[in-house]
Amino acid sequence: MKLSKATLLLKAVLIFCAIALALVAFGAVPAYMQHVIHVRPDLAGWDYWMRALGLLIALPVWGTMVLLWQIFDTIPKNNPFIEANAKRFAQISRLAEFDLCIVGGFWLFLIIAGVTPPFLVVCFSGALFGGVVAAVVFHVLGGLVCTAAELRQDSELTI
Repeated sequence: MKLSKATLLLKAVLIFCAIALALVAFGAVPAYMQHVIHVRPDLAGWDYWMRALGLLIALPVWGTMVLLWQIFDTIPKNNPFIEANAKRFAQISRLAEFDLCIVGGFWLFLIIAGVTPPFLVVCFSGALFGGVVAAVVFHVLGGLVCTAAELRQDSELTI
């Protein structure tokens, strides 16, 4: 497979994921909150807070997608092992940690408040697991790309 074709496929996956995340943040979360309000009208005040939380959780993910897009742009140029990509992976790791803190904090709040329906427990457990995996994987990738960039720079200086 050519590098340009691989890049196009990776970018197509990013676009699909960005659209899916938008559907969740702007469609599924409001629909779920409408259901909650229908069942428990006393929770109507939480509607806007939950929509804001859904958007707050989605923003770092979209930021990650932008950084991955930039990384994918270096693949067809046959230049993915550069310091800029190592920094991008480090930024992605920090974005994952930020998202992890938001989700973990809200999950802890729900547990303390005694509002832990099984659906939310499963969703937040999955989000916490995904956040930990993403933070670790992108931190390691950042280190590997940084090492590869240093080795590449050293080999270019060698005659």
